[in-house]
Amino acid sequence: MMEKMSEENIEEVRVLEAQIEQLQAEVEDLQQQDNHNDISFNFRGHMQDAMLYIFGQKPGAEKENVLSGLKEEVEELEEDLKLQTHMNGIILNSCTRKTLQRNKMKLVQQLCVSGVCSDLVFEVEFQHSEVKRGEQLKRTVSDLNVVMDSSDLQTFSSFLSG
Repeated sequence: MMEKMSEENIEEVRVLEAQIEQLQAEVEDLQQQDNHNDISFNFRGHMQDAMLYIFGQKPGAEKENVLSGLKEEVEELEEDLKLQTHMNGIILNSCTRKTLQRNKMKLVQQLCVSGVCSDLVFEVEFQHSEVKRGEQLKRTVSDLNVVMDSSDLQTFSSFLSG
């Protein structure tokens, strides 16, 4: 037998539902702030300034200064990439990064880089870990996996030996 809820109980339920909605909105805001912090944490210099400006965390900056600094940094990165490609013959096609674990003390990411080197098409997968102990930051690479077409194994073997 179901009893009717009293008006007092109905009002209490409404208040609790409103509090739940408010808490959910607060959690969403905090998660978004955390995502913004994650993004800006991974960048330095002009790139970090631009990200902070975009997310409203650097209100005193002028748009033109941020954009010109960002453009300058992109041009420097492009020049560095051209120089490295010319020196080592490696042409990168893609790079993906997936965060597997993140907390205040540890960051673990799965990275996948694909490209071409001396007519060899390759894909390299590995995990990159950063563990913070006090003021020290220890970085390690593990689970290294090189993926290539089996028809390239002979070419790869001669590339390594010669």
